[in-house]
Amino acid sequence: MLPDSIVTARRSPDATEFVATIDGRRTSVFCYGDDSAPTILAIHGFRGTHFGLEPLAAKLAARGYRVLVPDLPGCGTSEPLATPHDVAGFGRWLCELSASLGSPGILLGHSFGSVVVSAAIARGIAHSGSVLVNPIAAPPLDNPHRLALAAVRAYYGLADRLTPALSAALLGSRSIAAINGRAMVTTRDRELKRWIIGEHIRRARCFSDPAAVLETYRASVQSTVPDFAQSYREPVLVVGGALDLLSTVEMQRCLADQLPRSSFWLITGVGHLIPYEACAAAAQHFQHWQQATISAGARDRVR
Repeated sequence: MLPDSIVTARRSPDATEFVATIDGRRTSVFCYGDDSAPTILAIHGFRGTHFGLEPLAAKLAARGYRVLVPDLPGCGTSEPLATPHDVAGFGRWLCELSASLGSPGILLGHSFGSVVVSAAIARGIAHSGSVLVNPIAAPPLDNPHRLALAAVRAYYGLADRLTPALSAALLGSRSIAAINGRAMVTTRDRELKRWIIGEHIRRARCFSDPAAVLETYRASVQSTVPDFAQSYREPVLVVGGALDLLSTVEMQRCLADQLPRSSFWLITGVGHLIPYEACAAAAQHFQHWQQATISAGARDRVR
């Protein structure tokens, strides 16, 4: 059960929403699955909300897990951090949030969420294992898709120079969100592709203020998971997409090699949106890994 200090705010057919107060600021946390089940604390990526992990969280809940997915500070209905939105700030926030939630056993991070998880691990967050989905495995400048990344830098650079009102309008542009969604999606399922692009459009304006977005953008391009590789001690599963535009297969394999006690699973035909495009397969593989690695290790320690 969650501590009494965390207040239930809303119940939907898919999730229960809780409110946690971290450093005087609201963090919205969405719970999928039964309270008595093994718990996963899952962190979404840059410009996302908990909705970005909802398909994967629902599949994991159906397999007997409780999945807690917060909106990152400044995203969705979570308030911004009281401190700068840098990687250190996000790592500190996650450590404090985890402690307030009773220190869930397994951490999961998607995309920039993999960096946030890594920063928290470097700060000593209590956990029994971690899962990095579409991890940020190398600096953006090492990516072969440099023209696309240059366009992204120009977009956020322009937003940084505008007035707050104009910056918010540009960052919340649904047209640009649609372009981004089309660039990221790799599925050949037309209905799923249409839904994913629609999700990008629907969540385009789900941020508190442009300053938080721009600070988070800078954090997202300045740090990678390998920056924190020496801090990993517990088992870790790296789940990569063969068509990922942000991390090549070679980058992902190199990352897995740098992390002690790691397992690497590559999903073919999928890019950077595994929680949308391959949620069922990812949930199934997670369960196999968790039972074979973490549960088996716990039984061995008891003996």
